[in-house]
Amino acid sequence: MALSALIGSALSEEHQRAQRHTAAALGLLQRLPPKDLDSDLDALIAIAPDLELGLAPYVTRPLKIKEDLKANRYFIASEYNYHAGSHRSPWTDRYIPSPPGGEAEEEKLFRPPGRLGRLEQTFNEVFAAYATSYYEGSVSSVYLWDLEEGYAGAFLIRKELPKIFGDGKNGVWDAVHLLEVRDAANSHYVDFKLSSAVVLHTQVSQKEEQTEISAHLTRQAESRLDRRKKSGEDAQVIQIGTMIEDNENFLRQSLECIHVAGSSEQKEIMLRLQAVHWMRL
Repeated sequence: MALSALIGSALSEEHQRAQRHTAAALGLLQRLPPKDLDSDLDALIAIAPDLELGLAPYVTRPLKIKEDLKANRYFIASEYNYHAGSHRSPWTDRYIPSPPGGEAEEEKLFRPPGRLGRLEQTFNEVFAAYATSYYEGSVSSVYLWDLEEGYAGAFLIRKELPKIFGDGKNGVWDAVHLLEVRDAANSHYVDFKLSSAVVLHTQVSQKEEQTEISAHLTRQAESRLDRRKKSGEDAQVIQIGTMIEDNENFLRQSLECIHVAGSSEQKEIMLRLQAVHWMRL
């Protein structure tokens, strides 16, 4: 057998083995509590470092919130706006905290250029209004970056249940929408691909009872915009906004119909069994 054929066969086997390991890791993560995703992911990567690259397109770490004091606004800190130990704020384009090298070092860090930067600003203002409408008290951020023919972006929302001392309630809703836009100059069409994920964790503790619900749902969508009928950035903003809203509506309905209803039914069964137990005593 020729050397090139041997190399090709070895690479193919290595690729298949990596795919099997990634699928197994995904299957395991789906069976573990979503609230422990960060620590579980770290543990898996510590055992098998090669998994980090394989899991990256499918698993997003829990979102965090930082404050931009200059803008007096909060923003989402995630892997999509992280560089050199700092996170870029979409409101002022500043990296927080400032890099050790000061302003000179910060100027070297990534910022979406020209048209893409203006588009990111527009998306942030529109998405903030959307998040306020659906998730009052939430924090949202949008981050864009260039592709060879188009651009990609992360549309992020984090909603935390207000903490009231003694009420025994806490909860988090993370929504991550990853977008790919193919906008070739020689085509009449703009193609959109959206991958949405929602991670929910709620916990209610009352006296000796504790109810906990965790869920991780995903949904993909694709659409196409005919530039001959609608063109310009406004048309793209509307197209993307509609796709995100449709995906979120579907995921919310799935949570309500499947996870929440199922958990309520299980709780009711447990209460009935408990009542039967006490009647027998």
